[in-house]
Amino acid sequence: MKNVFSIGETAKINNISIQALRHYDKIDLLKPSFINKDSGYRYYSIDQFIYIDIIKHAKNFGIPLKELKNTLTLGNMHELAENVRSYHVYLDEQIQSLHNAKERFEKVAEMIEYSLMAVENLGPYRRIIEERNIIKLSDYREVGNFEINSRLVEADTKKSGLEFGFESGYFIDVPTFINSGEEFFTSAYLVFMDGELPKQPLSSSEYIKSFIPKGDYVCITYNEHNKDERIKQIQGYLKENNIEKIEFIIVSELYDDFRNQSNEIQVFLHPQ
Repeated sequence: MKNVFSIGETAKINNISIQALRHYDKIDLLKPSFINKDSGYRYYSIDQFIYIDIIKHAKNFGIPLKELKNTLTLGNMHELAENVRSYHVYLDEQIQSLHNAKERFEKVAEMIEYSLMAVENLGPYRRIIEERNIIKLSDYREVGNFEINSRLVEADTKKSGLEFGFESGYFIDVPTFINSGEEFFTSAYLVFMDGELPKQPLSSSEYIKSFIPKGDYVCITYNEHNKDERIKQIQGYLKENNIEKIEFIIVSELYDDFRNQSNEIQVFLHPQ
């Protein structure tokens, strides 16, 4: 059985380029088994094919060749196995990272699609909204700075492995809205994608962990051009349906138009 192969044969058998093998030799990642002193031809042993497999898979999954070099030069198969196992853990982390990125893109798409659908409604509509884990301001006086400070909150919560759920908005004072139609902000919030809130404490005492309960909401959308009209519509709906006991109202920002962004008023009716 042939145990030694020329660089061309090695490249063909392992579906790799001759240039790649020469590069691995140059950087001391994979040296030929021996080099003919007279001809200068490089030869590789069949035992080295497993190293080529490891290099190819490592490249496919973004493992740095510099790290791989230390693994392949060990010579001890037990240590090699341990190092390859560590790459397995690294790949698991990369897979989880890609999965999280995929979920974030899906959430963005869902939010945009929902926003475009919601603004087609010309009047109030009912919807069941799932429970939302949030971080909100503890002091209404800081609402004006929320747009900037919310970025700091996002960075803070990433330490706990949580991701922004691409929904943010404001709690508004219920009596003021019902009586005069004005939106007096009492707090602001950010929704997070994970099913649980950060385990680590937030660095700022201005924010508290909370949730918005799952429930039946009556909603309406508005933008700067139809805001007054739409608010009167939902005020009329609440009056006509004798809805008096309202626990909270929020205004959620939508993703429908960069230049004329809409909001959705969500009036909590009862839990589900």
